[in-house]
Amino acid sequence: MTPSSFTFTLSDKQIEKLKAFLDQKGFEFSTIDHGLFRAKSKGVVVQVYKSGKVLVQGKEALEFSRNVIEPEILQQAAIGYEFLTHPEYFEAHVGIDECGKGDLFGPLVIAAVFVDPQSAKDFTEMGIKDSKRISSIRRLNQLASAIKKKTKYALLSLPPLRYNELYEKKFKNLNLLLAWAHAWVYKKLSLELNDAPRVLCDRFAQPWVLQQSFKRIGADQLLEQKTKAESDPAVAAASILARLTFVEELAKLSQVIGLPLPKGASSKAAQLAKDILLRCGKDTLRKVAKIHFKTIQQIFADCAL
Repeated sequence: MTPSSFTFTLSDKQIEKLKAFLDQKGFEFSTIDHGLFRAKSKGVVVQVYKSGKVLVQGKEALEFSRNVIEPEILQQAAIGYEFLTHPEYFEAHVGIDECGKGDLFGPLVIAAVFVDPQSAKDFTEMGIKDSKRISSIRRLNQLASAIKKKTKYALLSLPPLRYNELYEKKFKNLNLLLAWAHAWVYKKLSLELNDAPRVLCDRFAQPWVLQQSFKRIGADQLLEQKTKAESDPAVAAASILARLTFVEELAKLSQVIGLPLPKGASSKAAQLAKDILLRCGKDTLRKVAKIHFKTIQQIFADCAL
């Protein structure tokens, strides 16, 4: 499966150079929300955002990235050279990521994925990347299916009712709950492997928080934490499994309650939580929402509950 989407981060000067190149080659320009411009040609769509993020998509995205972005704009090669630039990607290891911790509604999902040199290579060539950069549910399904066929994985999905119980009665802190869940999925997956491999997690709190949870399962010496760990193919694969599971579980909760539950923690989500509380009661809200969120606590205060 050839990747059809690539992301780069460019400086203002590099963006100007790219725009001039696209203009010279006859690309059609249009505007985009929260962005600088969108340029389209046969087989390639280039979207440039104010943050400097550049998204290249389409059937010719790989060729455009290799033949234009890298040599002309970045003046360095990266695509296809990950084995040289990041050899640690291709060592046997486990990557862990989560989804749902910032969402008012829905579960908290943590996924762990094992890669060996071959599956890491396959995932890189497939364009496996952080799930937050994939907006299409269809694409998430495709990638998740491929991941599950190629390697071993473990999932932990905590529906709101269970999540609230763990938070209130045991952890009383989101990072401590997350650390426990990360260690839990790693232990579950490692039982299916011949060895207990190195494990890579995103650094979401002070290092000791995750370290102590892995120490309890005897794996603290195998743990590595780093920011933006999603660049690693194992962590990226885990993010895709976690995101898809979250989306699927949120849809099921929406069917149960008879209302479309939104992602995130927007004012729209807060208003819906208030409506559910007033119409159905606190017990029903606990089944679909994370109660410890400040938004929910404020709603309880406003409603004198």
